[in-house]
Amino acid sequence: MYRLIAIDIDGTLLNSNSELTERTKTTLKKATDNGIYVVLTSGRMSSVIQNFCNQIGADQFFIAENGASMIDLQRNEVIYTDYMSKETVLEIVDLCMENNIYYMVYTNKELIVKDLKHMALFFHKQNYNPNARIKTILAGRDYIESIDDNFTKMMICDEDRAIYNSIVNKLQKLPDIDVTPVPHISSKKIKFGDEEKIIEYSYADIAAKGANKWTAIERLIRALKIDASEVIAIGDNINDIPMVKNAGLGVAMANGADQLKELADVIAPSNDEDGVAEIVEKYIL
Repeated sequence: MYRLIAIDIDGTLLNSNSELTERTKTTLKKATDNGIYVVLTSGRMSSVIQNFCNQIGADQFFIAENGASMIDLQRNEVIYTDYMSKETVLEIVDLCMENNIYYMVYTNKELIVKDLKHMALFFHKQNYNPNARIKTILAGRDYIESIDDNFTKMMICDEDRAIYNSIVNKLQKLPDIDVTPVPHISSKKIKFGDEEKIIEYSYADIAAKGANKWTAIERLIRALKIDASEVIAIGDNINDIPMVKNAGLGVAMANGADQLKELADVIAPSNDEDGVAEIVEKYIL
């Protein structure tokens, strides 16, 4: 019997248009009504994730910033964090500047970028949804050095694969971080009025050493006295590998990365075919 479902958001819970379908909402609300813990686990910021939790009736816990933080919605407080130090963030910023590669710095409150390109442009144009509370700051190193905030993660992006691979190799030698390079080129649709533009780039997530979605899930299930065998984890990308690999039932979306699908127990229909709803209906309801 499964007691907890951990679900990624982008490419998993949401369809290709970043929409949460009525079928998915209804199915997940039924699961929570039946006493199942539905826990969203995302690389997104806390303020954005909470809105999705409200829509699906997941009012217990969620995991943000790829496992760097976990929030208890009942008590409205952060119950677990694993952040990057400012010194490490500045070291990575300097390395990116020296190698002319684009970087994004995430804090609890804002996304810091030098200009709107790559994934930052996608986030800015998409704006998540009308209720999201995300603030994009156009600023450089001096601003990062001046603020007193929690640094949750970083991301690097570049269109040139050779430049991207070079910086990933350098970052992987740093001792206090984990680097998760995405092997495929990301393709995003951005709307400019009635027109759509496709942007393509390579990217990698950077987090504090050991901070990932499964590490956070492990802490939560220990507290809830739930065994790993009683967990379903559903994802689509490389950063979902730890939770899909370790959960009792690891599920990869049909639209997901090949590396994830190779180790998953089950392949769900794509995010445009209500794959999450299909899994919940089959294994829970």
